[in-house]
Amino acid sequence: MRLIYLLDMIEPLDDVQLLTSFDKSGMLDLIVSMPKQIEEAVKSKLSLEREVLSVCVCGMGGSAIGGDILADYASRSAEMPFTVVRGVELPRFVRKSTLAIMVSYSGDTWETLELFDEALRRGAQVVSVTSGGELAIRSRKKKLPLLLVPGGIQPRSALGYLMGASAVVLSAASVAPAVRDLKACIGALKTFQEGILPSIPVKQNLAKKIANCLHRSIPVIYAPPNLRSVALRWQTQINENAKMTAFSGVFPEMNHNQMVAWAEDSDISNMLPVFLIDSLNKDLGEKVRITAELIKERNIEPILVKLTGRTTLETSLIGVMLGDFVSYYLAALKNTDPYPVASIVELKKRMK
Repeated sequence: MRLIYLLDMIEPLDDVQLLTSFDKSGMLDLIVSMPKQIEEAVKSKLSLEREVLSVCVCGMGGSAIGGDILADYASRSAEMPFTVVRGVELPRFVRKSTLAIMVSYSGDTWETLELFDEALRRGAQVVSVTSGGELAIRSRKKKLPLLLVPGGIQPRSALGYLMGASAVVLSAASVAPAVRDLKACIGALKTFQEGILPSIPVKQNLAKKIANCLHRSIPVIYAPPNLRSVALRWQTQINENAKMTAFSGVFPEMNHNQMVAWAEDSDISNMLPVFLIDSLNKDLGEKVRITAELIKERNIEPILVKLTGRTTLETSLIGVMLGDFVSYYLAALKNTDPYPVASIVELKKRMK
């Protein structure tokens, strides 16, 4: 297994001036701001009176990842079905007793707008989280609950705002004490962040070490089911910030299919597995190590990343922050501005 703590590469990630020169739009500041975003968002007030028997969060891309994280959290704290829809079709169970949270940072995501209309037709209790756009217009017109977050940045950079506002909705509906539990994570999140900032050298900086390992590879990020949202966040941040191909999956499910390819495919090329280990589940962590040993026999050195946290939610947030910094440092190694996503902008133009 690759021992990432033994890497001693210094350049270019320890040249802070060079490291930030490519970041023309200030992505680093946005990544750093996630704890503050959460603190601001959870101050929002909301009152909901209807009984809730199921929850459906609707969103796409960076607008939906906060819902994914909360869904992982709710799997242990909520006593009702909780799903995230990334598409244009609602589950059949969505009805009057369903809390439907529509999350679109721009407010103009066509998929989310279609789900907004469909949820209303079914009589669901609809709450919108957005910075404005058509979603805000329709919500006001229908006199529906609306939580506004600051606009003007990329949706993936507004995770703290969108997740914090969604947590306010869950707490208001008595689905889960999401606001309380998010607040409890902020201190640990800030402390962890201090150790992976650009000013911290490679030898002491876990995010820089991982970026050096992943540079020039195609990462495949695996996480246990309760952290699947973290693996997805790593993948999408590497895709968008570093403009790199990356994929994600779930352990131990991958042992029942993808493991065959890792062990027997004669042309794996430069793909590299990364296992995010939940420190709260030592038994599963040991099984990850066994899997990694088998892959190592193919002369592929998996990267094992132990995520610490007092709770699953805290572990998830620390994992997300680590992945965000890894993607930033990968962008630096590729000398690419992490902020713009020209291909997505062009695709949306063509979709219209």
